[in-house]
Amino acid sequence: MVKSKVKIEINVKLKLPENLEQHLTYLEEVSKRSRDFIIQEALIQYLEDAEDMSRVNEIERKRGNKSYTTEELLEEINLKKIDVEQPKIKN
Repeated sequence: MVKSKVKIEINVKLKLPENLEQHLTYLEEVSKRSRDFIIQEALIQYLEDAEDMSRVNEIERKRGNKSYTTEELLEEINLKKIDVEQPKIKN
């Protein structure tokens, strides 16, 4: 993806779970990068991944292949989705 040189400022207010905020603070400290930079990089990666998945899904649909959600796959093999607690971040 080509990075644009034009910057547009968008103000976003996020409500983060405490563990995610702690993780963000930790990354900010160890990387010596700003919170804005970390969030921007995460958003770029997410959007690129979502675009890639959209292309793959489109190709598979054209081939006649069906895609499944995680829940559908778990149901198919008779498993239940469980919540896994995120590891605690040490300060």
